[in-house]
Amino acid sequence: MLSWRRTIGLVALLLLTVTTAQVHAAPTAAPAAQAVAPTYTIFATRQGLVGYRTANGHIIQPRDRFVALPSWRALSPRGTDQFSVRLTYKGRSVVVPVWDVGPWNTTDDYWSPERKYSDLPIGMPMAHAAYHYGYNNGRDEFGRRIQHPNGIDIADGTFWDDLGMIDNDYVEVTFLWQGADPGPRGAVTPVSLATSAIEEGAIAVDNGGQGYSANALKTWYSANCGVGNSHAWTFSTTDAAQSENNATWAPKLPQPGFYEVKAFIPGCGRTDATTGARYRVTHDGAVTEVVLDQFSSAGSWASLGVYHVGGESSPKVELSDVAIDNGRAVRFDAVVWVPRADKAPPSVKVTGITRRDNGYFVQWGGDDDVSGVASYDVQVRLLPDGGWTNWKTNTADKGAWFGPDEGKHFGFRVRARDWAGNMSAWPEQANADTTCAGQPQPGTNCK
Repeated sequence: MLSWRRTIGLVALLLLTVTTAQVHAAPTAAPAAQAVAPTYTIFATRQGLVGYRTANGHIIQPRDRFVALPSWRALSPRGTDQFSVRLTYKGRSVVVPVWDVGPWNTTDDYWSPERKYSDLPIGMPMAHAAYHYGYNNGRDEFGRRIQHPNGIDIADGTFWDDLGMIDNDYVEVTFLWQGADPGPRGAVTPVSLATSAIEEGAIAVDNGGQGYSANALKTWYSANCGVGNSHAWTFSTTDAAQSENNATWAPKLPQPGFYEVKAFIPGCGRTDATTGARYRVTHDGAVTEVVLDQFSSAGSWASLGVYHVGGESSPKVELSDVAIDNGRAVRFDAVVWVPRADKAPPSVKVTGITRRDNGYFVQWGGDDDVSGVASYDVQVRLLPDGGWTNWKTNTADKGAWFGPDEGKHFGFRVRARDWAGNMSAWPEQANADTTCAGQPQPGTNCK
C-alpha cells in the first residue's frame, strides 16, 4: 500500500500537469502582476446559512453571491471585491468576491506558492488531501474529521442561479488577485455569447485571422475572452515616441458601398481598458481617426462610424498602443464591416439666427443615418410674403452672415443631400426667421 506522502507526490505531478494545461504563461516581458491568474479544479459545496454573518461582517441574504475560501489572507472587506475568483462550471462562468473564510480550515491558502501546508502541491486544498489520502490523519486544523474534500463554499445565488449547480461538484476556480483574468476558457455566459456574436452579413477580421497583421515585438499579451474566446492586448502610452505595438485589420469586401465599421471590446482582464483608443479608419482614400472609450464599451460591439468604401485605396482599420492615457489595456479583437443601405434623406433645420453688425449670422445643420450629410441648400425670402430665392447652393458650410438687412426681416429654409444622393424636401414654411434672432430655433420656426 502506498504511503500518503508517495500518493500525494503522484497526485501532485498529475495536478501540476493539468494545471499547466489550464494556465497560460505570460510573456517574459510582462510585469509579474500581469501574469495570467492560475486556475485549479476544486470540489465545491453550497454555502447556505442565510441570515448568518460572514467573516467580513456581511449578513448572508437569500440567493446571495460570494464564496468562502479557507484562509484569512484572501478575505475582501465587506462590500468590496478586493479578492475575487472566477468560477466556471459546465459552460457557465461568473466572477464573485471572497466574503467568508472556510470550509474546514482558516489558514489553508492552497493557491499560494508560499502556502502554509508546503508539503502539499499548490492548488490542492488540505481538505482534499485529508479526505482522499489521510493527510493530517484525515482531520482539519481544529481536529475535526473532514467529511468532504471541499476547498470552496459557494453562496446560493451563485451556486444555483449563476452556475446552475444542483449538487456539490468540482468547479474550475481562477484566483484573480494572482494575475490577469483568463476569461471563461470556452465557458461563456449567455450575455457574453449574445454580445460577441457577429452580425449577419458582416465581413469580419478577427485578431490573428486572415486580414489581420500585427508587429512582432514581445510586448503583446493575450486573454481568453472575446470573439473566438481570445484577444490580444498591450499597455497604452500617451507618448508616440514610446509606441511599440500596432495592428491592422484589412477586409476583402464583396463590393463598393456603405459599411458600418464596428470593433468588439472584450470585457475580461484585471487591467482596466483605455478610455481613449485611437482607431484610424481608411475609406475611399481618406483616413478618419476615431477615439473610442474601450473601458465604457467593454463587452460590446462599438461603432467606429459609417463609411463609403470603393475608392482608390483599400479599406482598413489601424490601432496602436498610443492612447489618451498611460498604463491601461488597449484591446485588439475582431473588427467587422457591416453593409448599410442608405435610402432615407437627411433631417435638417436652421439651428440659430443671431444679430451681427448690420445683418444676421444664420446657422443650420442636419443628420443622416448612414452615409452622412454631403451638402446643404439654403433659401431666403423677405417677410411677410416675399418669394423664395436661393442664397447658398450645394455648400458644406453650416453657417454664414446675411445682410445688410436695411431694417427688414427675412425667413430661411434649408434642405440637404447625403452622400448616397438622397435629398430632403423643402419645408413649406420657413425653418426660422429674423424676428426672433437670438432665441432658440427648434426646427419648423423659432417661436
